[in-house]
Amino acid sequence: MYLFEPRFVNRVEEINALKTYCSSFRALPLYIYGPEGCGKTRLLKEFVKRFSEFFGEESIAIYIDALEERDIEHALLASVKWEGFFKLSLDAVKDFLQVGIPLGQALSRSISRLIDRIAKGFYKGSLRDKYILIVVDDIARAIGLNRVEWYVKWLYELMWKLAEEYRPKAINIIATTSEDTSRKLVGRHSYAGIELVWNLDKSAFKELFYELNPPGNVDFNSVWRLLGGNPRKLVELARRFNWSIEDMLVDYSRRLHSIVTSIAREGLLDKLELVLEDVDSLEKIRDKDMERLENILEDNNLILYKYTTTITGGEVAEDSEIGVGKYYAWQTPLYRIVLKNILDEI
Repeated sequence: MYLFEPRFVNRVEEINALKTYCSSFRALPLYIYGPEGCGKTRLLKEFVKRFSEFFGEESIAIYIDALEERDIEHALLASVKWEGFFKLSLDAVKDFLQVGIPLGQALSRSISRLIDRIAKGFYKGSLRDKYILIVVDDIARAIGLNRVEWYVKWLYELMWKLAEEYRPKAINIIATTSEDTSRKLVGRHSYAGIELVWNLDKSAFKELFYELNPPGNVDFNSVWRLLGGNPRKLVELARRFNWSIEDMLVDYSRRLHSIVTSIAREGLLDKLELVLEDVDSLEKIRDKDMERLENILEDNNLILYKYTTTITGGEVAEDSEIGVGKYYAWQTPLYRIVLKNILDEI
């Protein structure tokens, strides 16, 4: 029987990078992006759980799931086990909830009020010399692309407001997204740092692969070439498709068929063929048709721009076998394989 949630696997470098990042006030919120299912949420939840281990029992780390609609225990995670914390948090957002705003969004818009309640309720009003971290997960999908620039600027102003009001040793805010379009919008401004979290490397992916007890006829290298280290897709292969790669390919072919139809209607199939052969064609051929195709692929979370720094300070290595170029990458090679198969059938 599979574990409900697989064991947290080999993100030592990322955990250490987050520890270093949170050791001082960084002045800008950090906007983390990466492929859907790459493990951003699991990484940040794990870091929040261990925050007191790194910075002491008086430190505070809070994780907010901006997509959660009503369950407070799913919407919030704190590094400290405070009695009455959920009740206090619900009180902080009651005005938003009364007008029908989903819980996760309400929490993500009430950070200042929540910190105030925590300070008064658990720290006698003073957060001086404490380490503080607030994580807001999946914010772009929660509030919409049309508001993400405003929100990240608001986080920047909020950090400075809280720093001046409470005088902590360090206060930092991390927001996450899987939407590459939102990364471009936020990147137009100077009020956030932007860094990348990528899929698991081959060694860590192999560890997770065997953690899920694959049958003997499933070859790891075949799964690596299909999923490229994406942990959520691996769990999906194991649990939803019972390790049947064929069934997974059929299912995703049905999911992506309408996207190919849209690309065909736009007269961009020739451009798609180029990108399927070399994803960096998106960088090498900068005409209007390629930009239109890039927008379609980004809007559907199939590719992303990866020529930026990862949270560990490096870059994601190029790997043509799994569709990772110098500038762009398929979020998982599964999408590239499926799109090629669809084109072959047209």
